[in-house]
Amino acid sequence: GHTRLARYARGKSGAVSEYRGCHVFPDVNSLGKGEDPHWLYAVSFDARAVWGEEARAGDTVSLDLWEPYLEPG
Repeated sequence: GHTRLARYARGKSGAVSEYRGCHVFPDVNSLGKGEDPHWLYAVSFDARAVWGEEARAGDTVSLDLWEPYLEPG
């Protein structure tokens, strides 16, 4: 099904850097199935883990991700 998780971040390991609170989960709400609140987190990834060796060493990529998208590391 449809997800708002960017394809380039799927399967990558990152670290939760901030809690953004509990909000309406758009993946379910957009289907007319109610608000279904979930936690939202800022997750930071090493840029090279996301973009490969062409990314500058030490850079990071930060994404706001819903709890259902996350798997324990």
